[in-house]
Amino acid sequence: MGTNDTYENLIKQMLETLTKDYGDGSFKPILEADVVGYLFYLWVSKTFNASRVHLDTRICGITDKRFDFVVGDVYYPTADKPCTTNPELIIEVKSFPIGFTDQQHRVHYYHVLEDDIPKVAKARVPLKGRYVLLFDEADYLKGFDKVKNTTRLSRIIETRNELDSNVKIIHLKRTAKLLKWKLL
Repeated sequence: MGTNDTYENLIKQMLETLTKDYGDGSFKPILEADVVGYLFYLWVSKTFNASRVHLDTRICGITDKRFDFVVGDVYYPTADKPCTTNPELIIEVKSFPIGFTDQQHRVHYYHVLEDDIPKVAKARVPLKGRYVLLFDEADYLKGFDKVKNTTRLSRIIETRNELDSNVKIIHLKRTAKLLKWKLL
């Protein structure tokens, strides 16, 4: 495996399965970790290989940051902690679930703007295999951002564009009892 097109096709298949499973009730996430865990499950179900996918992991050369979902080889430096080297795919996940307070959603929103997008943008490799997945079950991102005088989702896209337009945003949005996804 390994080309960006192959990974993008696989991600689209995973998103189709995730949205179907959400719609029929076989996937009921509560927290962000549930979404990341389900991505891992879907990855292994479709590739039959868990040896190169790592959760909550370090990428060599990016200190003090951990990434939610990374595909790559593991490197064991002699004096440091193991890390993923030459990542082929990075997905950073942020969840806006039903049941969170406005304050909890706001904290997650600012984490996307101030941590997730900059962190993924800093990982310049792979050029086209970097994603920020927004699981917007509560439809929080359609709300208004007073600082930029736009929707929250528009501000996220603007921030991404300022830092690195090669980072793709996956917006999963709940509509009625269904979940729909869009690649931005």
